[in-house]
Amino acid sequence: MDNGLPIRQPSLADQVYEIIVNGISNGTYPPGSLLPSENQLAERFNVSRPTIRAAFARLVERGYVRRQRGVGTFVADSPSIVNPLYQLLDVQERISARGFAPGFQQLKSEVIEADDEISEKLYVEKGSPILHVHKVFTADDEPIIMFVNYIPAAVFQECLTFEQALEPGATEPFFEFFSKKCSRRVKYLTSLIKPKVAKDSNLPEIFQFEDPSTPLLIVEDIGYDANDDPVFFSLEYLVGEASTFHVIRHVENI
Repeated sequence: MDNGLPIRQPSLADQVYEIIVNGISNGTYPPGSLLPSENQLAERFNVSRPTIRAAFARLVERGYVRRQRGVGTFVADSPSIVNPLYQLLDVQERISARGFAPGFQQLKSEVIEADDEISEKLYVEKGSPILHVHKVFTADDEPIIMFVNYIPAAVFQECLTFEQALEPGATEPFFEFFSKKCSRRVKYLTSLIKPKVAKDSNLPEIFQFEDPSTPLLIVEDIGYDANDDPVFFSLEYLVGEASTFHVIRHVENI
């Protein structure tokens, strides 16, 4: 679909990043292995060292590798599929990095009117139009994550029609949807994480549990732009592998 928006060409650092992520995914660089040096990769890909350094910085930021001063850069032992505490990542990319085949299915997409709860969370008037989307991500055809998104029409109306926004996959990759299609980059999230069991989660039939007491996590997110205005409210249901994650917690110097 041509919506008149310019298509961003990937930078050299982006291309190197993708090559290395694919290498991690397909086993070329197994967990714990030492990656080639910056000089070696710069020569291999015919790019500058700053380009390699930028790709490495992104790999570190997203948890694919760890750097050891004076030794080199190592592939992380077990990168998590999804990290709900630092979620500005493409879910399918994380699934792929674990060696699974990622999949996506949009279950429902509609325009609803904001009720009291949504109007309060998104700072919109009650009755305002809201894009309401249900979507499921799979790993090797096994559903592991469901998202229920609420996006105010005011966020995308200048860039997309309602018909375009309702099309399957229109809001994916999710954070690129805001930054590239809506020019409303998500700066930060506020999240509430709650444990539940399968029988109390009201998940669709695509999720099948042998044990109704199977635990899962529900994450309530509100995403804000640079002006501290909310641009979405989301419910995430994290099942199985996706319900465990790694975090890095920094301590400020005292």
